Amino acid sequence: METINFLKFAAGAACMALAVNLSAQETHSVPNDTDTPAASINPTHDSVGQGIDDTAITTKVKASLLAEKNFRSLHVKVRTREGVVRLSGTVPSLVQKHTATDVAQAITGVKSVENHLVVAR
Repeated sequence: METINFLKFAAGAACMALAVNLSAQETHSVPNDTDTPAASINPTHDSVGQGIDDTAITTKVKASLLAEKNFRSLHVKVRTREGVVRLSGTVPSLVQKHTATDVAQAITGVKSVENHLVVAR
């Protein structure tokens, strides 16, 4: 239980740090030219808020995978873009691969999961 609380705290702290960083980047990187389109601020997301949401989802998925009793792989990479979670890396079994999908789908804000995990033999 102590580990789960630590992971929740760490995930929250990471999200807050990212939010502050993204806010600072937006403030300092936008020229005073009013003709600059907002999309050029952050070309990978429609808005800073979407970037923060995606980062929060990624953090929650990673923390949930670490806290999952029946999941043992530390070789899973999690990426999120516009609510779509992409899992890549290796797991020891097909059951673990399905568990990773189930864990990711249970996170609020996840629109879909693309599971590209490979079962290592």
